[in-house]
Amino acid sequence: MFYCAKLAVLVLVSTADAFLLPAVSVVSLSSRGIRLQAGNAAGKYFAKQSTDRRLTQNTRSFERIACSGAVQTEWQVSDKVRNFLQDVEGNPLQGLEAADKAWSFLRSDAFTKLPAAPAVTTREGQTAPAPGDKDVTCDVVVAGGTLGIFVAAALAVKGNKVAVLEQGKLVGRTQEWNISEKELLALVELGILTQDELNKAIITDYSPQRVGFSPDGVDYELATINGVLNLGVDPLSLIAMVKDSFLRNGGILLEEHAFKQAEVFDDGVVLTSERRSGSKAVARGAGGAAAFDDDSTDGGIVKVTAKLMLDAMGNFSPVMRQARGYAKPQGVCLVVGTCARGPWVDNSKGGDLIYSFTPIKGDRQYFWEAFPSQDLHGSKEESRTTYMFTYLDADGQRPSLATMFDDYLDLMPSYSGAKGPQGQMPKVEEMKVSRALFGLFPSYTDSPLPVRFDRIVQVGDSSGLQSPLSFGGFGSLLRHLHRTTTAIQDALDCEIVRKEELTAMQPYLPSLSTMWLFQKAMSVSVGKNVFDADIINKVLTSNFKTMDKLGNGVMMPFLQDVIQAPGLAATIGGMSVFDPFLVPPLLRWVGPTPVLIWTYHFVMLFAYSLLFQVTQIAGPLVKPLTEKKDSENFVRRRWLDALKYGSGNDY
Repeated sequence: MFYCAKLAVLVLVSTADAFLLPAVSVVSLSSRGIRLQAGNAAGKYFAKQSTDRRLTQNTRSFERIACSGAVQTEWQVSDKVRNFLQDVEGNPLQGLEAADKAWSFLRSDAFTKLPAAPAVTTREGQTAPAPGDKDVTCDVVVAGGTLGIFVAAALAVKGNKVAVLEQGKLVGRTQEWNISEKELLALVELGILTQDELNKAIITDYSPQRVGFSPDGVDYELATINGVLNLGVDPLSLIAMVKDSFLRNGGILLEEHAFKQAEVFDDGVVLTSERRSGSKAVARGAGGAAAFDDDSTDGGIVKVTAKLMLDAMGNFSPVMRQARGYAKPQGVCLVVGTCARGPWVDNSKGGDLIYSFTPIKGDRQYFWEAFPSQDLHGSKEESRTTYMFTYLDADGQRPSLATMFDDYLDLMPSYSGAKGPQGQMPKVEEMKVSRALFGLFPSYTDSPLPVRFDRIVQVGDSSGLQSPLSFGGFGSLLRHLHRTTTAIQDALDCEIVRKEELTAMQPYLPSLSTMWLFQKAMSVSVGKNVFDADIINKVLTSNFKTMDKLGNGVMMPFLQDVIQAPGLAATIGGMSVFDPFLVPPLLRWVGPTPVLIWTYHFVMLFAYSLLFQVTQIAGPLVKPLTEKKDSENFVRRRWLDALKYGSGNDY
């Protein structure tokens, strides 16, 4: 019944440089530096640094910006965590502290307070001012480049004039992204890359993948899964190639320009950016290259006027937060981990999609994911990336990431399964750590986020398209890339700019909404009566046993973040038949209200599935009703998209 595999790619990564954002959701550290980045690595406010002294200045700056108004408490870290991280170059203790301050900010009342100035202002009845000599005019401006570049490149291929605003240097990370082949092929199908180029970015391909749980000390494992998150992609080369494709097709790239505000006028949206002090941001395209140096604009400001703005700034996007009324997220996935090599590493059995071997403890259930990796820092030793994660809410009593990392070090030797020459358990001190990883990924029940402003549409993590069970939006963005870019192109062709019509691009998707009960079942509320510490492991064991019996037609869509009505119904029915005594405690665990809400989404999932099949059968009759290039037909075409993706028939 419960879909629980981690399906989107965690983008906790590191490079030779260090970066800073005003609202951090991810921290990643290595011997080559520290990166604080937004939830989908969209590139918020990067300030490149290379020394510990300047890193300290940036961390302090983050504390002032991200945590202003929050209750300041003394940060605590155990000697064990301190001793472990102090041996890793790149000052990971500072990174962990910064990540915990972001987590503290998210849990505080300060997160819900309005900023001094809104990110978006509507100038109704006014026309956009004439652009200056150094300003940019285009069809579409994308704010946030690390994932936004994929959408921008697809639109540029279609012949649009597209500008990308990136607050740092638009570069990939020194850790691979894991993804399934089908999602990755969208880059070829849309003409962004050739198959040969894509193949160059794939650096690992492993199998099998395992899921496993240990309810009441009885191990259950399914280690025959193949083709799910099995490809490791080098973000450095992938983003470099996508960026080159974007520029070859006339794209304009504004690197090291921070988003300041967006103003919506009757005839366009004007995005104001602030050039980083002392930087040289470059705007390049088919028409040549123009360097925006320190003297190019008054006060370091560059304005971009466009027909549409795409917000790809991730989970902490100021535009998204304003659109959501500065509300706290209903769910959060906390993640800690390492990328390491050494004698303790054992990649012989492939990787883990989701694994749990401990009961509920301290208002949280821990899950694990691991996979063979390539050390992009140059080492030839066998390497493995291991994450421990948990699902929870933004309650102020939730533990810190430092506490969670402490638990990670305690449990890691048992989880790894590696043994020494005499069968001894490995010691964490023997790990050769390339990176220590810390992250938090918020999610909202009101997702995808309806369009709240004229001319502005969210894409990627800021749109809420990713599953509440996932770590981020790379896989989700690629899965929806055809639909997203087709809809944007359609809006441009039909001159659709009003929010009432644009919101059809962000429709209700029952296939996404049904996942919220799964997140609820896999999390533990603060102070909840835990009548059975193994209840989550028992439910997941029963779930996967049932799907295994039902076959790959049910199992594989679930594992790849797609919920389909027939498979979900078969799994529910199978669990009721194969494990009927588990149903009452499961309902007690989840509670009546979430079950009632989920039932509505479940019914709508069947309705969407039925309507999708009807539209497929009645295709010749439906087509004439959606062919015209006008607002009415635009909405109809988006409705057909919603039926396909909302029923899981995009799989």
